[in-house]
Amino acid sequence: MTQYNIEKIEGGIATVRYADNSWAELVLSADMTQEDLDDLALQFAPKTGVAPSFATVGFTSTASAKPEPIIEEAVDDRPAWLIAREAAYGSLASQVDYITLNGLDAWQTKVA
Repeated sequence: MTQYNIEKIEGGIATVRYADNSWAELVLSADMTQEDLDDLALQFAPKTGVAPSFATVGFTSTASAKPEPIIEEAVDDRPAWLIAREAAYGSLASQVDYITLNGLDAWQTKVA
């Protein structure tokens, strides 16, 4: 929880001041609740962190969206005969479950 005080409201923008004397300008809307305002104030509240090594005074860059990660499809490196067998009969675990529930004779009839 972070204490804040609204210092002024002008043109739908509230200037809030936090306990450490930092401030933020928050965009208000007519349908906001107090909980909405508190949440917004918390998002802009002072925070502490650790700067990465590249972020130094004088660092210049261009703001841009982070690129979407490339998701590689999983490669099934099992032998083709095993893939075909599983497609035809199901996984080994499902076969064992079927035999356990229905018996070996029922499984043999099913796969025949």
